[in-house]
Amino acid sequence: MTRTTWAVLLTLVIAPAGLGLTNEIQEVDPAQYADVARRMVESGDWLHLRDGNGPFYNKPPLTMWLQAAGMLVFGVGELAVRLPGLLFAVLTMVSVFFIGRELGDERRGLAAAALTGGALSMHLMVLDPKVDAALTATTTLAIALMLVGRRRPWLRLAAWAVAGLAVLSKGPLGLGIPVLALLPEVLRASWLPGPSTLARRLWSVWPFGALLTALVAAPFYAAMHQTTGAGGLKYLLWDQGFGRLWGASGYLDDTTPLFFMHTALWAFLPFTPLLLVSLARRLGALVTSRALPGSVPRVALWWLLLVFGVISVSTYKLPQYLYPLTPPAALLAAEELERLDDVLASRWRWCFAGLSLVGVGFVFVVFVWSFPASAGTVAGWGALVALVAAALLTWARRLPPADGLVASAALSLVGVTAFVAGYLQPRLLEFQPSRELGQLVRALEPDTAVLPITFHESPFSAMFYARRDVPYVAPNDVAGVITPGTSRLLLVGPEAGLEQLHELGLGTLELASLPTYPTSRPSGRFLAAATRASAVGPMRLVRVWRADAPPPTASPPAFDAPR
Repeated sequence: MTRTTWAVLLTLVIAPAGLGLTNEIQEVDPAQYADVARRMVESGDWLHLRDGNGPFYNKPPLTMWLQAAGMLVFGVGELAVRLPGLLFAVLTMVSVFFIGRELGDERRGLAAAALTGGALSMHLMVLDPKVDAALTATTTLAIALMLVGRRRPWLRLAAWAVAGLAVLSKGPLGLGIPVLALLPEVLRASWLPGPSTLARRLWSVWPFGALLTALVAAPFYAAMHQTTGAGGLKYLLWDQGFGRLWGASGYLDDTTPLFFMHTALWAFLPFTPLLLVSLARRLGALVTSRALPGSVPRVALWWLLLVFGVISVSTYKLPQYLYPLTPPAALLAAEELERLDDVLASRWRWCFAGLSLVGVGFVFVVFVWSFPASAGTVAGWGALVALVAAALLTWARRLPPADGLVASAALSLVGVTAFVAGYLQPRLLEFQPSRELGQLVRALEPDTAVLPITFHESPFSAMFYARRDVPYVAPNDVAGVITPGTSRLLLVGPEAGLEQLHELGLGTLELASLPTYPTSRPSGRFLAAATRASAVGPMRLVRVWRADAPPPTASPPAFDAPR
């Protein structure tokens, strides 16, 4: 492929992520990080992080810093929150290209970058903006700089500085990933030109590099120590990282060490089949030769397997913990592509074309089972995804077999990722009504700093969109936050009806009632259109006043929420 063709391919694989940049922000982690960033902008304090519960020390600040910077440019909204994730995805693709070029050649780098951009995991990191996109980009860039730094020593120091940014993205894991990826071959191979001594293998600059990593991360952690003391610092640096290996963080779930094995089957699509073949081939070669000589190109394998092993023993596992391993998985798959002759390449192209057609079926299953739509919407999205599949088949057939296989592998799910970002996620988040309620709250009470909520836990998404604290108030205490003779807005969760507020001596006027569900943890009953009504409850915005005092003289009209 020409450079222009490669540029088109790399643009196409990541372009669907742009369709979801203005989707509503998902409740829990993404909304919490967005709200922390909002408070940075409003307070001007970017070192002492806070959320609605006080000092925030669950995660380091790199993602939130960039989101806050986006808010200064684009205003407080979804674009500012998600754009850093898209930029991190592009940076990851660029870094993967340089790693692939160092481990193989330019073509391998381009193929690996295309596979990385087309991976389902990469698009999910942009759509669901957590800290994993920052961790993926910074650790991949650090590894790229270390590899290129074999010939340019100053780049090794730059790699240590970037590792400091990785520590600011998700704690010590940001340094642990590059170390696990590189150290086995640094110790075993003739890493640098010249006599191969242990000191040279450790690159001689490592004391200065480690100091540089610490200097980059230190200002934030020093400020955090001022706010939270040693306990908060220990929780972030130790419990939230290494502490998760034996449950010291307090987070536990009932997953098994095999959790990430089945997660990888879908997270690394569409190149999962290539990755499995690559790992099987390497295992067969090891069994046959019974030797494992040093080899710098084996960095991608250590990167994948060692980090995979570490996260697999964690006592708390979530799918996104695997996403930062997309780059090494893509590098191994790209290397496997180079081993296929024209006959095998032609057969593999049909495999990925079939995967693209399966994606068309997925679209129609969603329409029929989960989120029915008008005939025009169904036809439009169905035609778009089918057109992508047809274009993939046509383009791949016209390219040489090897080039066609790369294009097929990278683009086979681009129609599906476009559908997820442009239709599925917006429909899902209709049942998280924070954006509509936040707009109404800001219009009705523009000068208040607090919006109490009862019969429901405090949602971070409501804090972000209402741009104020949303503290939980026990039902029996609601009357205590209302000044006699006045009224105030109150969010009422689905666990209660307004009659229960009346029984507590409160007068009410319902302004909005919108369907709500914890969309970050969807159940089959919620996802199925036929049973969704039984799973969904109302989130109400109510104007309340104390019934033992004169009611307010005027109340605003009810709000007809857009849908």
